[in-house]
Amino acid sequence: MTEKIFISYSRRELGFVDDLVNKLEEKYQVWLDYRALIPGVPWAEQIDKGLREADTVILVVSKASLGSEFVALEWRHFLEAKKRVILVVFEAVDLPTELEKFEWVDFRGNYKAGLDELFSQLDQPIQEEHPVPETGFKAPAMVWGVAALSILVAILSLGAFWTIFIPIFLVPLPYRIFKRSFDFSRVQVALLALPVALSLAHLVFIGGVDGHLLTSFLIGMSFGLLGWLLLWLLRSSAMSRWGRPEATALKFANPYDPNVSNPVTVSYYIDHAPEDRFVAEELSGTLKKYGHSQAADIKSAKSVFALISKFKGDTEANPDTQVVFPVMVQTNYDIPRNLSKIQWIDFRPGVRGLDVIAQLLADPAAMLKALGMRPVSSQTVYPPMITILYYFTLFMTAIFIGTVIDMVFFAQLHTVLGDLAFSELVAMLVVGGLLYVGNSTLMARGLLNRDGFYADPLRIAIGVLVQGLLSVAVWILDRSVVFMVAEDLGGEIGYAFATFGITIYLIGIGLLMFNYFRNRRDIRLWFPAKR
Repeated sequence: MTEKIFISYSRRELGFVDDLVNKLEEKYQVWLDYRALIPGVPWAEQIDKGLREADTVILVVSKASLGSEFVALEWRHFLEAKKRVILVVFEAVDLPTELEKFEWVDFRGNYKAGLDELFSQLDQPIQEEHPVPETGFKAPAMVWGVAALSILVAILSLGAFWTIFIPIFLVPLPYRIFKRSFDFSRVQVALLALPVALSLAHLVFIGGVDGHLLTSFLIGMSFGLLGWLLLWLLRSSAMSRWGRPEATALKFANPYDPNVSNPVTVSYYIDHAPEDRFVAEELSGTLKKYGHSQAADIKSAKSVFALISKFKGDTEANPDTQVVFPVMVQTNYDIPRNLSKIQWIDFRPGVRGLDVIAQLLADPAAMLKALGMRPVSSQTVYPPMITILYYFTLFMTAIFIGTVIDMVFFAQLHTVLGDLAFSELVAMLVVGGLLYVGNSTLMARGLLNRDGFYADPLRIAIGVLVQGLLSVAVWILDRSVVFMVAEDLGGEIGYAFATFGITIYLIGIGLLMFNYFRNRRDIRLWFPAKR
């Protein structure tokens, strides 16, 4: 009779495993690394304990898991201990000879049917009549439906060619859905922006002199809603089970409020780069509020928080003699092995849960459950306000480029203005475009990498203002040219990209201000402190 289950898997199947364990925990005790590993304690001894205490191992079969030396060590341990192994087939792959004789459940098609069969086998072992499937491709019906819809959306995204980034993210999406390898955060932004981009494209490139704002808006929204439907499906449980971590929406594992008013006090030390001083001060302030004391030096501290960012990826603390908490402030792929084997606290989506950390500092196991963080792997993750700022900058740049294309190529300017005036106009647009794109590029670098001229909130605000001023300048130029063209053609030219650019900019500023007041701490803690 199965009582305790050990899950052996690859992090590439994290979404599937996370959902599977949620179902199994309703009836069994389940050991899953990121839910069971205690922060601040080396992994090896905890994994060994989980292996020893479990009576059944569920091996999630995939190309990644069968290619992992760590997964191989786990299932070989169970074979040597003569414990029960059940193969959960996520992908068909050639199996080692030792695994071909074990029970198996095929999850490649209907997930519910696979769950029913797995629960049945856990209660009553069976003698398999057929060999484990080792070849062939199968996917849930939802995956096929989403892929079909993504093909239609990819075709529609070609109408937003002027944005550059929308078709770049959406055209390859159908293929990447089957490969499970798209970047969800980037696809999400492209799908959210699609209706506006299609509305602009219809107004300027199709509507022509008879174009109307309402008509173009309705047409763009009608087609764009297919993109929003696709986004809703990509966020579904079925697609979260299917995709790799970077291809799924960021999720948390049901965090709870421990509500500990008088926690056991612990001496702590925060090891950080000077640039991460703001995060360190925020964390230290919360710890002191709950009575914890800051140690005089790193060696004398009982618990050490090692802030990991591009500025610092190591610590002098000893994980074998101290409780070490690696805190991921910013992605850093150059982390020493002794830290990579300790469960992280993830501040990349924003500095959150400080009260929980302070309340449960003396109980790392409970802290892990209360934080409820699911690993985000290589997914592009930034605090919400930083993400909004980055894509606002990107979208405004696309609109600016579209304005230039519209004015130069689609307004018959050469005929109306003459060679000299047209050359002067193009020169002005080129200079303005270079300023705009250069400014936006530097802003994006400062926002995402936390370095360079724009690695400062005040300078970012100035950069956003520069975007607005350049947009206004082009709008004024555009309106004067439109009147010339309209007078020459003897009719109305309608609306233009520049008008929409100003409108979108003002709406964007309003949304930025709203989000700033909700997430202004993200801005303060994200940008590096001055040395």
